Amino acid sequence: MATEQADPASPAQETGSRFWRPATSLILLLLGALAFIIAGALLYRQAYVTRGFPPQLPEPIPHAGPLLGVNIYLQGAGVEEIETSLAQIRSTGIAAVKQPFYYKEQFDWQAADRLVETAVGQGLIFVALLDGDPDSQFAPPIDPARFATWAAEFAARYGDRLQYYIIWDEPNLSGHWGGQVVNANEYGALLSATANAIRAADSDAVIVAAPLAPTEETGPWNLDEVLYLQELFEAGAGEAFDVVAAKPYGFSTGPDDRRVQRNILNFSRVIRLRELMTKHGAQDKAIWAGNWGWNSLPAAWTGTPSIWGQVSEQEQADWIVAGLERARHEWPWMGIMFLENWQPGAEANDPRWGFSIAGRTAEETISGYLHNINPTVAYPGFHLAREDDPAQVYEGGWRFSPQYGADISQPTAGQPPDSVTFTFWGTDAGLRVRRANFRARLYVTVDGQPANALPQDENGATLVLTSPDPTEDYIVTEPVARNLEPGEHTMRVVAARGWDQWALNGFSVGYDPLDKQYQTWVAALLALGILFLSLGIYAAWLADWGSTGTRIGSAYTSLSDLGQLAIAALVALIVSLTGWLTWGEQVAGMYRRLGDGGQLALTAAAASIFYVTPAFLIYFIALAVLFALIYLRPAWGLALVAFTFPFYVPQLTKPIIAYRFSPVEVFMLVTFAASALRWFTGRFLPQRQGSIASAIKRSWHFADTAVLLFTIVASLSLLAGGLVALIAAWLLLRYDRREG
Repeated sequence: MATEQADPASPAQETGSRFWRPATSLILLLLGALAFIIAGALLYRQAYVTRGFPPQLPEPIPHAGPLLGVNIYLQGAGVEEIETSLAQIRSTGIAAVKQPFYYKEQFDWQAADRLVETAVGQGLIFVALLDGDPDSQFAPPIDPARFATWAAEFAARYGDRLQYYIIWDEPNLSGHWGGQVVNANEYGALLSATANAIRAADSDAVIVAAPLAPTEETGPWNLDEVLYLQELFEAGAGEAFDVVAAKPYGFSTGPDDRRVQRNILNFSRVIRLRELMTKHGAQDKAIWAGNWGWNSLPAAWTGTPSIWGQVSEQEQADWIVAGLERARHEWPWMGIMFLENWQPGAEANDPRWGFSIAGRTAEETISGYLHNINPTVAYPGFHLAREDDPAQVYEGGWRFSPQYGADISQPTAGQPPDSVTFTFWGTDAGLRVRRANFRARLYVTVDGQPANALPQDENGATLVLTSPDPTEDYIVTEPVARNLEPGEHTMRVVAARGWDQWALNGFSVGYDPLDKQYQTWVAALLALGILFLSLGIYAAWLADWGSTGTRIGSAYTSLSDLGQLAIAALVALIVSLTGWLTWGEQVAGMYRRLGDGGQLALTAAAASIFYVTPAFLIYFIALAVLFALIYLRPAWGLALVAFTFPFYVPQLTKPIIAYRFSPVEVFMLVTFAASALRWFTGRFLPQRQGSIASAIKRSWHFADTAVLLFTIVASLSLLAGGLVALIAAWLLLRYDRREG
């Protein structure tokens, strides 16, 4: 580093001030602000539309994948009615039924036997809801152990035919908690005791927490479902259940109502529960719709009015199908969705008859939709590698495991390698693979073309399977295709080596309505905003602002370089924080979707602008952008360092404050700072699904640690070199003084 003398004031400023008038500066600043506002509006709209979508390719979630079920109330029905109803449900294409069983001292086991045996015999997934006693208004049992004992007896009796057990119903409403003040801690204790008892009787049991009713109230009698689930987590009951359940009724608006607010009751409300689960680290658990649908009572209805809104019979039918379709496209974390109801088994004046689909337009519409679903096409979500999945067609000697997925076989001489064809609906696709101390290559094409998210060798787009650290053994989802047109696509994977390693765990399908035109508009608006603001600042600097401007300018120029840098840094920090909090998740998502080539090009462009611009404010902005890009991908910082090693010459040093820095020094220090901040935010900051900190922690790997260690050592070497130079200069000065 060499000390640099400040340049004298240039007369060009006087000439420029006549051209750059204050009005020009204000217009440019206004245009820049307008560009940012429009870009922000587009980003906000996209966040609004995609709220609830997985931020990245979906990871495996047990018991997830939208599947239509229906609630039945047949416990007191005769054999003929049970058989007829269940056969009709099965012929409609509905896959699962949920039946409540009410706790009684003298429980009717024979009636339960008829229901379970008939449903299982029809090929239906039978889900039991173990509820309280209606005679006590579902008051919580004084002794939870007695309820738990009954539930364990139920599981022991039917565990060979059932897998799912729901514990209680709507405990967040006083009307289903004995008319008492609701108490999440008390329900949590009941849930934990019952779950332990059931698991002891049925080791394969899946425990579903009580479906929570939608309500805006905040207690004490009724409690918002998100607040109630929050209290369950705080009570330590999160380990008691495997699945969360909600009741996303549509009320009076359709499934396209995307508002997600505490005071709005609609189909999208379930997203709030999903976001809370992610906050508590339960994003690997599914949500089931314990009840959902739209109420459609006859026009001449004289019974009790519906409290769930009111729609026409045709709207009910159309919205049920649209709601299921939305869940299949957007909510891979959703599991079984139980419509309320086939028939309610209630009095004739009960408004729950408005939900009934049996023999109505909804039954016919649902049946047509379900029978037209193509089982050979996989929808968004994770799909375990399975030989019996119609969307996966395997060729060769693959082996399969319900835990590990698919294992590549070693081909015999003259035989083609193992391959698989996977058909999916979406815009993005990935492979979930095992990385360990072995080497394999998976060659991937999508719609007959090399997969666009993979590097290519002489044989095509390839995913190289190995581990950066030979001691590590893990499974990870690797993107192979991005930004496809929404619709059906065909992926073909051909294996090269990797046999006996269970290398292919499964497939991940994502859907993002973000189109390329949208990305282009946002990028163009952000670039225009930066350009206009930069020119506006430059124009304001040269313009004649009169006596006020002179005083402000004099005060600013009287500051040292360090003082001016501090003011610029403060302003940049405020702008960066507000912008990052507003747009950070969306911008980071767009950056990830650029791919390696786009990310490296953007980083190189920011570095180039920083080095070629003579204006302090512009290169300060470019330096901030460069820091952000390296923060998102530290590897590109090392790429810049490697590229600039040959250019450590005085002609290419960059003046900053009163010193000159070589490209290696600047890029190394920026990479070190960005990598250190990335490590800190990923390790210590609280995380939310879709947040940048969450994405960083998921993506931080051994190689990133290597980047950080390399930059630390290199930065220390730079500082050590500077310290040696200072000591040498000090010794030389002392020698000169003695000689003098």
